[in-house]
Amino acid sequence: MIVLSPRQRGDFQTPTELARQVWSTIEIGQYNAIIEPTFGLGSFLKTMPRTNADVIGWEIDEEYFRLADKTNLRLELKDVFDVTRADIKADPTSRILVIGNPPWVTNSEQSSLGGLNTGAKRNLKSLSGLAAKTGKANYDISEAIILHLVRLLEHCELVQFALLGKFKVLRNLMEFVGKKPGVGNFEFHRIDSKKYFNAAVDAGLIKFQTGSSLENTQTCTVYGQVAGAEEKRIAIVDNRLIFDVNSYQQTAYLEHEGEHCYVWRQGIKHDVQEVMELIETDSGVLNRLGQVVEVEEELLYRLYKSSDIYNGRESRFVTPIYQRDLKDNLEDLETRYPKLYKYLSKHKDRFKDRKSSIYRSKSTFAVFGIGAYTHLPYKVIVAGMYQEPRFKLVGPSPRPAMPDDTGYMLATDSLAEAIYLLAFLTLDSVHDFLLAISHVGDKRRFSKEVLSRLRIPSVGDVPDDLLRELVKSWNEQKSFTREQRVRLQTWIENFQPCLTKHAYQGSLF
Repeated sequence: MIVLSPRQRGDFQTPTELARQVWSTIEIGQYNAIIEPTFGLGSFLKTMPRTNADVIGWEIDEEYFRLADKTNLRLELKDVFDVTRADIKADPTSRILVIGNPPWVTNSEQSSLGGLNTGAKRNLKSLSGLAAKTGKANYDISEAIILHLVRLLEHCELVQFALLGKFKVLRNLMEFVGKKPGVGNFEFHRIDSKKYFNAAVDAGLIKFQTGSSLENTQTCTVYGQVAGAEEKRIAIVDNRLIFDVNSYQQTAYLEHEGEHCYVWRQGIKHDVQEVMELIETDSGVLNRLGQVVEVEEELLYRLYKSSDIYNGRESRFVTPIYQRDLKDNLEDLETRYPKLYKYLSKHKDRFKDRKSSIYRSKSTFAVFGIGAYTHLPYKVIVAGMYQEPRFKLVGPSPRPAMPDDTGYMLATDSLAEAIYLLAFLTLDSVHDFLLAISHVGDKRRFSKEVLSRLRIPSVGDVPDDLLRELVKSWNEQKSFTREQRVRLQTWIENFQPCLTKHAYQGSLF
């Protein structure tokens, strides 16, 4: 027998106290069958209230199965992914509860750890070729189990799912099965995963229903704890996830529609910070290895790390910008910049050791996040990995500045346009909108995808006198007055009014 570690199984056994809390949210009497897809040490089975329902469960771990009390229960030593509709014996009149705590691990994590319970190797969501090759095809095992059971039980009158899992799984379910007919009543009850599982995971009790007569609802109520007070609501609106419905109601007019006036760009990605992030000192330019660096001075652009942007400080590093764009094969690099070429060549092995697949088949010294926009003098930048959107305007000194790949930017050759963009992006309404459409638990909360949902009118549409006021105020005080912000906000609200501003204030909210 192959013995798997708890981590390989994604094994977080449910404490009895937490299992009882979950049961307290269930009206068990309305179900004629109860299913636990991975019962483990049996916390849910042991704390289950008295019921006449048929109780069915499966477990892949032989030791867990041996220890289980099987009295009056239909428990099998079986991989849940091998379960068929015939194993459940449910019919169109069945009312079923699916409860438990499926594995908290992704298929790629489990495979890399030597785990076996990775489920069927298929494209669960029929993703396109590119998406299926990237992280979007890397799903949680619990998500795969839930989708498997949704399919097996879709013919039943009512199925109540009540499963512990990550918030990430909930949002994936809302975006995938939440759009289908007969799916709704989503709830997420937060749990203290550190207390119960010693895991720093955004997790909770995921509840939703499927059923032939169920009215589809694409909203989810979030509770502060199991059976606790309502915290907020999330929803899917026009195939887009909203993480705070109440806040979004007030700022939905900022949701982007149609053509973009501005394109968000990610900062430079090189993955060799010890070589590419340089420090200017009185004794010369040093790399992060403490070595003196001699490169052509005209290549050195100021580099802003996310911590610099978020904390409102000046850049601590410069970086050599030598690549023309993403198509540049760098064949003439030695001729154009001999000093730089000599320096990079000394560290060739570090470039060759970069792990990301994006560097495959590229030039040894290739970097990403480079284009014509890189060389524009003015940029409004933001840190993507913090929990508040803080924007900063940077100009040439004497050469342009760049964020690293954890930051994003809007670039322009016009200072007046950059000032307008900063004024717009620092409005309270924009702040609230970005928080409403992004999730606090995401590693990269303000990604290009999130920022691109923001509708930014062109500077060419801004009233001339308002633009002059903004420019004058910035040049004199590096700030904007309250009156200017109010006027800009009023203009934004009335500029080409977005129909969804009113449409979203219907029954959904």
